[in-house]
Amino acid sequence: MERRPATQALIGTAIMVIGAIALLNQLDVVDVSIGRLLATWWPAVIIVLGVAGLAAAPRAWPAPLAVAAAGGVLLAGNLGVVDGGVWPLIWPVAIILVGLSFLTRAASSRTDERYVTATAIWWGAQRRPLTQDFRGAQLSVLMGGVDLDLRNAQIVERAEIRAFAMWGGIDVKVPHSWRVEIVGLPLLGGWENRTTVPSDPEAPVLVVRVITLMGGVDVKSKAPANA
Repeated sequence: MERRPATQALIGTAIMVIGAIALLNQLDVVDVSIGRLLATWWPAVIIVLGVAGLAAAPRAWPAPLAVAAAGGVLLAGNLGVVDGGVWPLIWPVAIILVGLSFLTRAASSRTDERYVTATAIWWGAQRRPLTQDFRGAQLSVLMGGVDLDLRNAQIVERAEIRAFAMWGGIDVKVPHSWRVEIVGLPLLGGWENRTTVPSDPEAPVLVVRVITLMGGVDVKSKAPANA
């Protein structure tokens, strides 16, 4: 049986805690303002998503780390930790994101075709591995896009892709001979599995694990491209 993502468990637990607090308020056991609590702590959800994305795709760390950092800045502002509000911190964070995007571009030439890593922050990235022993990929997107073309690659039994998308999209193209399974956590986003199901019961399997926030992942079957 497929395990539920840790992020989904955390969000479910948070909802249960909020419900319990609301119930205790109604019973006059505690005096806590749910509205004030949510207004102060909502950036914690962004932090959790960033941390979850970082755990899911540690090799593609810049985008989820940037999301977690943005949530931290917003939470610090709500808690009054930062004097003068959070807006004076926006431009330094933006500069850091630009630096991270250059780092990810510099690292792209060191990608191992068996284990593909791609990160897109405010830009696009393309990968077209030709390996006959594809093992997996770690993809993350923040206001950008990643195009992973696997039509000329081959899997030995099984491979896994971990994808994190926030305000962006990830497109994956696979051969018709692969069986694709997609699982994950969609938050104001989602995924689409547009692959064909192979008749061969021993067909290689590609598992795609997804976390999306106002983003999407699209996996489709297409004929092999010319190498």
